[in-house]
Amino acid sequence: MSQAKNPAWMYVAIAFIALTLVLAGLTAYYYMQYSTVNTNYETLNSQYSNQQSYVVLSDALSHWNYISIENLSLLAKQYTTNATLDWVGGALSGTYNGISSIESVWNKFFGLWSAVWFYAINPSVTVNENTANVSALVQFVVTPAKENYQVQYLNIDYKLDYINTGGQWLIDHEVWAVKGAGFSSENQNDALINAALNNAYSHWNAISIENISLVMQQYANNSVLYWIGGALNGTYTGYTSIEGVWNKFFSIWSAVWFYSAYTPLVTINGNAVTVNSTIQFVVQRATNQSQFFYINVGYTIVYKVTFNAHTGQYQLSIMSETFKVDKTGPLSQVAAP
Repeated sequence: MSQAKNPAWMYVAIAFIALTLVLAGLTAYYYMQYSTVNTNYETLNSQYSNQQSYVVLSDALSHWNYISIENLSLLAKQYTTNATLDWVGGALSGTYNGISSIESVWNKFFGLWSAVWFYAINPSVTVNENTANVSALVQFVVTPAKENYQVQYLNIDYKLDYINTGGQWLIDHEVWAVKGAGFSSENQNDALINAALNNAYSHWNAISIENISLVMQQYANNSVLYWIGGALNGTYTGYTSIEGVWNKFFSIWSAVWFYSAYTPLVTINGNAVTVNSTIQFVVQRATNQSQFFYINVGYTIVYKVTFNAHTGQYQLSIMSETFKVDKTGPLSQVAAP
């Protein structure tokens, strides 16, 4: 008896199943190969990023060291051609674009200080392919070129943005933001205290002689005068407004004298100096010069301290001033300040 032949479709099905199994096996194999390669790539990429983080941090530390040793040629090599330096705060505040402009500002900085040391606090580094950034609080300890017996500090909120060019990390954007400044030793405050006292007494004397130009020369453009009590009570903001209130004060009195019963108290906080005192003004009424009065004033002046690169000295300008009338009356009933 003859054996029945298998239909053709059965051979096709068997071939299809076999091919499917082969393709599935190949897919699984190549997926495993891909996973291994991808894992290796991610590991290498992570290792590369970690390595580059160390390279970038090393460049940043070298940058701050070059500032410390005041080496302009080494500094200049760390920038891209069109780099930008944003200097925020202090006498050199501004935006500097390009190598020449950046070199110029560093030359000015080096002209202010005869010696510089630095200390970086908790630097943070981020690398993303061919860009990177570093941020840190960096403290520079400095000696003024004109007053080399002093030691001061500058606290800088520092940011550096890098670009990898030809395998070299170069600074494309830099931010130097002054967060604090002052003397490293209380014994070195004397010069600044004396300067603040001298400015305060000069200011009160200018009020006494009613010299508006001398009175106004200590104010910054955005100064604020708080006048508390009396006919001129109010807050006066800006140079023009403050000049106006002093002119009103001088129009009320034809002559003014001042007296300070106690040595003013001076406190220093970073780049701000505050002078507190009680001042007694003796005044003669302009409309009736036979009448004399006293005005006891609780006086506070807050000075902003900057270094003047042209004179090599500190410059104090009034940020805020408080003229608080504590007591007033006829001179015959004068009360001690």
